[in-house]
Amino acid sequence: MDISLYYQILDIGIVYEKGGQRGKRWRIGERKRLKEEMIFWRKIIEDISQEKEGSSSGEGVFDSLENLCKKYKFPNYERILEKKEELMDYTDIFQRDEQEENKLRSFMEVLLSDAEKNLDGREGKDAVYRLLSILHNLPKAMHGKNILNPNFSPISYQDALRYAEGYMDGKMKKVYERYLV
Repeated sequence: MDISLYYQILDIGIVYEKGGQRGKRWRIGERKRLKEEMIFWRKIIEDISQEKEGSSSGEGVFDSLENLCKKYKFPNYERILEKKEELMDYTDIFQRDEQEENKLRSFMEVLLSDAEKNLDGREGKDAVYRLLSILHNLPKAMHGKNILNPNFSPISYQDALRYAEGYMDGKMKKVYERYLV
């Protein structure tokens, strides 16, 4: 499966979740659902590395996505599952800057890890959704044409980092400063 699709799936999932914060307290089952989805996202990031080394993980991604959708009824992923066959054969000519991609992918891993840590606390809801807001533009810089969203406008690596920095307070900028340069 083309690497761009992994980033498109991440993009769709993260954008959907970042807008899902309701209230200040965790709702019943919300943490569990988010944790499982974040595990799925982390697996996608790992699959990107495997795909770069030549082993395809596309079927596994779709199997995990199907299981997740059966359990939680995610409307944002349904169109992906409907186009499974078309997506498995899709190739994109988008040329990624290897160094920038590795930097952004590492940054995404760190942000997801930090968000997962905040899922365990009773007071971490605002922090989780803030981290999702920081994260939501990073996958957009990693793919060209978006066949899952025809209205998509690509952004540059620098713009993605600038947008991420815009969601941070001073303390967060210090914590993540090595990724922002």
